[in-house]
Amino acid sequence: MINMFLNVTNRTSTAIESLQVDALNKKAIVTFSGGNVYAYGNVSTRAIINVLFNPDVSLGFWVNNNLLKSDRVRVLNGDEFDYSKYTNVLKYRGTKYNKSEVNLPSFV
Repeated sequence: MINMFLNVTNRTSTAIESLQVDALNKKAIVTFSGGNVYAYGNVSTRAIINVLFNPDVSLGFWVNNNLLKSDRVRVLNGDEFDYSKYTNVLKYRGTKYNKSEVNLPSFV
């Protein structure tokens, strides 16, 4: 399966450094402002298309509602996703991440 990730550009966010999405494979890669990188699977194709073509959608709002709070979406582990291809520094160490353990930046 070939991944075709597109960068969601022209957005500013204090929580999200970058967002890459793949509508065909229903995946998203999020780099949070703190540097943590997570890949998500089973992401809604409709949500991906919406964030690509609707410049008014906040990246933080989109990630929160369509990835972190979604029951259908799951964080992909190292067996399901090659993190080293999509990160400059290898931040993933082979641990299976749990959505509840995602380290989000604090908003103070």
